[in-house]
Amino acid sequence: MDRELQQLEDLKRDQILSVSGMQYMDFRKSLTPNYPVVWRDILSGHLALIITAAGAVLMDIYYPSWRVLTIIVSAFLFGYIHQYIQLFFHEAAHFNLAKDRKKNDRLANFFIGSLVGQDIKFYRPIHLMHHRHLGTPEDTEHSYFDALTVRFILESLTGIRVIKVLTNREKVLQSRPTPETEKKKSTFGSQAIIGGLLNAAIVLTSAWLGYWSLSIGWTIGFLIIFPFFGSVRQLLEHRSESALSSIDYSKVPHGQTNRMFGSGIVASTLGAAGFNRHLLHHWEMQISYTRLRDLEKFLLATQAAEILKRHNTGYFRTFKRLFTIK
Repeated sequence: MDRELQQLEDLKRDQILSVSGMQYMDFRKSLTPNYPVVWRDILSGHLALIITAAGAVLMDIYYPSWRVLTIIVSAFLFGYIHQYIQLFFHEAAHFNLAKDRKKNDRLANFFIGSLVGQDIKFYRPIHLMHHRHLGTPEDTEHSYFDALTVRFILESLTGIRVIKVLTNREKVLQSRPTPETEKKKSTFGSQAIIGGLLNAAIVLTSAWLGYWSLSIGWTIGFLIIFPFFGSVRQLLEHRSESALSSIDYSKVPHGQTNRMFGSGIVASTLGAAGFNRHLLHHWEMQISYTRLRDLEKFLLATQAAEILKRHNTGYFRTFKRLFTIK
């Protein structure tokens, strides 16, 4: 393929044509969100949390001698599921939870933001800046600036990276220009209080009732496992294999890197809400993840096919390629 067609961005949308003769711009009009699927997936995550919590309680009641193992397994599941649910906050940032935008934001804060202590109105501008500045030092979501090393993993598991992310988000919000009559927005607002109270209630109530596997497992899952998966996942999506650990990408442009991770169970849960087709999302960010598979199938029958195939990989495969000891 010619050098100028190495990325989807190099293709002009009005010149993309399928083998059946359909123009992309006509096909694009059919890619409307499938809201029932969105809510099926979000509520499946909540159901998974409930089932895991019930399982931890039952194990404490009937198999108390297995408590250490129960805590380990439940912590992993809680963290993984929290990471899964939180990804739909991203879908809400693009107004794809409901037709009405105000309803979209209310639903996002109630079903997702309340769990993770975030407000969609504060997250959205930060995320849109990520789209605008991907691959540059100005990117607001930049875990991929750092190499995938033992240190990176330890920082992800100990909460250091969470602090860095929250600090950066607060810095971005505070630096945004606002009218003199408008109060500066903060990530540590009412949603953070709601999230803190909700998680504290779960942890303290389960401990008071003697369900320690639920109490400890939820705490470890939320504070350690969840941030770990979030940080590593983002790095795998955007870190270039040619990036060097000796370069500070907060000062030097990293360049845009996006990948396709397939449709397996790991790719569809670790990369839920369309993150497993991140290349397509960054190319057409307003298309709902519920239609990215349709978009992929269409493009595979066009001159874009080779580009998609070249960027197809897997999370484990990418982890192996990017990981370095130091």
